Amino acid sequence: MKYRRFGRTNVQIPVISCGGMRYQHKWQDVAPQDIPRANQENLEACIHRALELGINHIETARGYGTSEMQLGAVLPHLPR
Repeated sequence: MKYRRFGRTNVQIPVISCGGMRYQHKWQDVAPQDIPRANQENLEACIHRALELGINHIETARGYGTSEMQLGAVLPHLPR
């Protein structure tokens, strides 16, 4: 993976990021227990594969429905 300096910082980020917009189960808020297990497992597999490829910039936004909540379930379990 190629990395470049982020702005005026010395932080190196990959030239490819892992976008979280399509990870969500729904655009609306739902309870965590209403997320289908297969949907969450797919999200987690994508994140693990991105990390294997050297992609460590994972983005999401409040407007992406359940994406933040679903990513929040997996991120604490990843090596930093």
